[in-house]
Amino acid sequence: MKRIKQYHLLALAFVLPVLMLQNTGCYKEYSYEGGDTARIVRDTTANPGPVVVKEFPACPLCNSSTELSTGQWSFKTGNSFLCGGVTNSGFIGGYSKKDFTLFGPSACSVDTGLVISAYLSVPLDQDRFNLTTARAAFYYYDNHAAKDILISLPPAPFSVTVQSFIYATGIATGTFSGTVYKANGDTAVITAGKFKVRLK
Repeated sequence: MKRIKQYHLLALAFVLPVLMLQNTGCYKEYSYEGGDTARIVRDTTANPGPVVVKEFPACPLCNSSTELSTGQWSFKTGNSFLCGGVTNSGFIGGYSKKDFTLFGPSACSVDTGLVISAYLSVPLDQDRFNLTTARAAFYYYDNHAAKDILISLPPAPFSVTVQSFIYATGIATGTFSGTVYKANGDTAVITAGKFKVRLK
């Protein structure tokens, strides 16, 4: 009988730590844009709440006074300035050359990036200047989140302007601005948005 009690105690001493190690089903994951003052928090417990975006941390790679090179974008929202590169850009849907899109990652995080699509009233089939459209879509995404960090949605105004398109080079330089929605439903304002891309 004494020996059986010893086995029970030994089994309990072995099984209890194993059971405690398996109790890791609920945890919190903190995803951020880089830097030590991240404000993007994602809760991955059984009943997660919405993604909360308060403010973006400063990014030393983005400088608002720097001229854009071909294949770059930037914008401001609140006190934050974000920028990045364009991995792909071009005309949408065939030969009309009225619609284009561009997208690419943020310079501060490989997990986030920008997508802009614009639908113009005239084709970019020759040199064009100062074409503005309100038929545009804007997304600032997070690859690891269920919802985009920022997104343009009707009826909130959002516009894209092609300041210049040089047909010989395919280089489009432009601006964008407007009201966007955060993942939690609050609004934010995009200002001083710029892009410079080659459309093909």
